[in-house]
Amino acid sequence: MPEFSCPPGLVCRPTFWNIPEWLQIAVYLAGFIAIIVMFYGFWLRFQQLRKGKGKFDWRPLGPRLKMWLTMGVATKKVSLENQPAGSMHVGIMWGMILLFIGTALATIDWDITRPLIDPNQWRLLQGGFYFLYKIILDLFGLAALVGLIIAFVIRYGVKPERLDGRSGKRFFREDLWIIGSMAFIVLTGFIIEILRLAAQPTETAQLGERVMYCTTCSVIAWPVSRLFASLDLGLLELLHRSIWVFHAAVAVVFVGSVSFTKMSHFAISSVNTFFKKREPAGAIAKIQDIENQESFGISKLEEFTWKQLLDFDACTRCGRCQDACPAALTGKALSPKNIIVKMFELSHAKTPGAIHGEIIDAQELWDCTTCMGCVNACPVSIDQLGTIIDLRRYLTLSEGAPQPPSNKTMDSMERQGNPYGLPKQDRHKWMQGLDVPFADADTEYDVLFWVGCAGAYDIRAQKISKAFVKIMQMAGLKFAVMQEERCNCESARRLGNEYLYQMATTENVETMKQYKFKRIVTTCPHCFNTIKNEYPQFDGKFEVIHHTQLIAELIDNGKIKPSKSLQQTITYHDSCYLGRYNNIFEPQRTVLKSISGVNLVEMTRSRSTGLCCGGGGGRMWLEENTGTRINNKRVEDVIAVNAQTVASACPFCMTMLDDGAKALSVDEKIARKDIAELVAEAL
Repeated sequence: MPEFSCPPGLVCRPTFWNIPEWLQIAVYLAGFIAIIVMFYGFWLRFQQLRKGKGKFDWRPLGPRLKMWLTMGVATKKVSLENQPAGSMHVGIMWGMILLFIGTALATIDWDITRPLIDPNQWRLLQGGFYFLYKIILDLFGLAALVGLIIAFVIRYGVKPERLDGRSGKRFFREDLWIIGSMAFIVLTGFIIEILRLAAQPTETAQLGERVMYCTTCSVIAWPVSRLFASLDLGLLELLHRSIWVFHAAVAVVFVGSVSFTKMSHFAISSVNTFFKKREPAGAIAKIQDIENQESFGISKLEEFTWKQLLDFDACTRCGRCQDACPAALTGKALSPKNIIVKMFELSHAKTPGAIHGEIIDAQELWDCTTCMGCVNACPVSIDQLGTIIDLRRYLTLSEGAPQPPSNKTMDSMERQGNPYGLPKQDRHKWMQGLDVPFADADTEYDVLFWVGCAGAYDIRAQKISKAFVKIMQMAGLKFAVMQEERCNCESARRLGNEYLYQMATTENVETMKQYKFKRIVTTCPHCFNTIKNEYPQFDGKFEVIHHTQLIAELIDNGKIKPSKSLQQTITYHDSCYLGRYNNIFEPQRTVLKSISGVNLVEMTRSRSTGLCCGGGGGRMWLEENTGTRINNKRVEDVIAVNAQTVASACPFCMTMLDDGAKALSVDEKIARKDIAELVAEAL
């Protein structure tokens, strides 16, 4: 074995032990072809992306690189959430990465340094470095194998709804190939090492020379190899070479298949995190020059943007978005995962037919509450919500087929300036007797109070408006209400009626610019989100604050002090449009904790994983006729923590929680209060 000799006094790696040179050449040639095939597959995918609308934009580079390193490379969201799947992925990912690096180092050691440098003098894999190399590969190989076993048990044993429940078995074989081939590669890698270690001491003894291969460096393979040490050397060599051939063959085929299977996610999903939407999470893309558009929304593949096509390719079908979706959780037709998967199959010509009516049923789109639970849950930065809104736009504007009765609601928004169909002149009746001024163009105010349609017309929400007015008056704030206030049509935009939204927004922005104020405050998170994040699209750049944020400021500054004890166990229901949309979770809890006697308890689903009330995305104006009612599901969460009161910070949430409490017969047992009402009671 002269070609395997190590530098004097050092241990090193016997690469290609027992493998003839012609077989080495064959594997290298096959591997080279496999790599070409893999890159050809990625090239085809890139060509597909180029068909999408819009321009590639990698700016700003710094924040995008940070996002990519955190989510795409370190896979933070994948690793830390949804156990044991997160730990499974960590084991597989880093195990396979380290095994690949180990193979690359072995190739460099054998095919680059050996021909250039006398192997009797120096080897890359020698001495202490080789010892560390072997330990790391053994441990990470074991981690990969354990991860793959967990993956197999989850995928084919546990069979969670999120994986196959909505998409059937059409990915069964592809997933089995991925898990099975990686498991085969890792397992046979260990077996090859075991057989080599079992044979080498015998062979060394026969040769009568001292060859230092550090057999004990293999902390896993060496102990197992002792079980086979008594076998005939010829048999060990035959088994070793035969299994090595199968190991290499499967590895080569696996590499070639990467870009044609879900395994492509190691590159595509990572890239998708780099190109994550940089605009505010709560902002829907504006239809530019809407008056001159010939069609609206999306009905054909070529109408998607390149980023949407990248989203479809990046999806790993993990189903986390489906688990976070309130519609899917309550038995509705919608699964955000399936929307993306269907679009992926369409984009790769795996599913023929028209998008609307054949591939996607309209009810799937209308079931969406736009809570952004799917977007928040996705570990690879897919914007499922943006795709759903674009598909809705086509139904509403191009087909003229919004889901009834939302068409009547939007007519009321346009004609009466509110979704309730109530007279325009009644908008400010709630203010009677409260000494609330209308804004004057010559006066500057601390805050302009945007009341919103619910706060102005809905009897229950009017109580919230009055409580908030009381708080501002006691704090001595100079505020006013805009007499020309009308519906901002935020719900209409999310129902797909971009035309109505743009008309209302243009009118509101022009009116608001006539007045002088430091900030806008609103009790409605939907109004808050659209004015803060979407009005800038129409040159409406205002500082906007939610009423719970303002209340927290007033308490912190000593302007108000909730001195009365309420003696209640309270849980807080996070509004999607405050929480997931704008990352505002703490002011509400800070306010509640400042009230004497309040015992604040958290529901299992809270903050970024809080369950939607079911009223967003225009669902406030639609009937919910399939599955369990979402608001009932949320009230069950409230019941589970034995709260006496559920606090909210949104008039839509209040309506949905009220209805849910009545439906579950806990109307008298659990009170529903806005945070402003609780603070007003404690003043």
